[in-house]
Amino acid sequence: MSVQQYLERLFTWESLQNTTRGVEFELKNRLIEGELHEIGNVTLDDETVDPEDITLELSNGTLVEAATVSADDPVPFDLAETVQVIIDAPRLRKGTHTLGMEMDIEGFGMVGFETDDDVTEADLVDVDPAEYTVAELEDLVDELREPIELERLLEREREGKARKTAIEAIEDRLEVAREEAPDEEEIEYTAENADPGGSLVEELLVDILESPQRVTVYLTAFRQQPTTPGAIASQTLFTEEAVEETLGDFEMEGIAERNGDEEYEVVSPVTVIRKRQNRLWNLLSRGL
Repeated sequence: MSVQQYLERLFTWESLQNTTRGVEFELKNRLIEGELHEIGNVTLDDETVDPEDITLELSNGTLVEAATVSADDPVPFDLAETVQVIIDAPRLRKGTHTLGMEMDIEGFGMVGFETDDDVTEADLVDVDPAEYTVAELEDLVDELREPIELERLLEREREGKARKTAIEAIEDRLEVAREEAPDEEEIEYTAENADPGGSLVEELLVDILESPQRVTVYLTAFRQQPTTPGAIASQTLFTEEAVEETLGDFEMEGIAERNGDEEYEVVSPVTVIRKRQNRLWNLLSRGL
């Protein structure tokens, strides 16, 4: 496994999201004990992010401005430690986005990775307008870019109790959002509309996960999650030790996560497939 592959696994798949704080994603140390001595170049959709617009949230809730991180004032990044990266940026549209990040890790020097992740419909704003004042709602509407979130907000505002409303502001913003929206709607691939046991999906997973054993462990975990190595072993012909080793590999690869109860959850099959497809496309587009 290359150093670049290890670095890509610092990024937690499916963690990219829009929040009230900005655009966020998670890093998790799946490599080795260490510290962050500096945050280097960070890109979002190939645009460089100003260091002043980046904040790190540590697992204990401490907020650290990325520009202040140094060897003299490092950020602890122990094994299994998570860091939430918060970028002060406009909300991302639904779809696939590219991320790049360089960081000086103790013992490794300045290293970096580039990966991609999806903003899904579940990441879009879904709120009750009654919980906002009209002024607050109009401020929120200014930040929204997806027609679907504006449409459901408009529907709820119209159904609300009689009051001075933000309907006109929502309608105006919706008109602009529809004009800016892509001409072709992308199909939303999720675990719910993909059959993980389908022959095509299984064939793709064998190609990606590289062995029938790994595919069997993965699919069993997906159907039972959250689950344990023992539970998976009882449903397969593999020993509990072999299953635990495979799940450990998946965790290192960013395909599985282990919770405090020592149970595993895995990302959806389509996510695994799309990540590999996007990575291959990125390599081809660079002529590699």
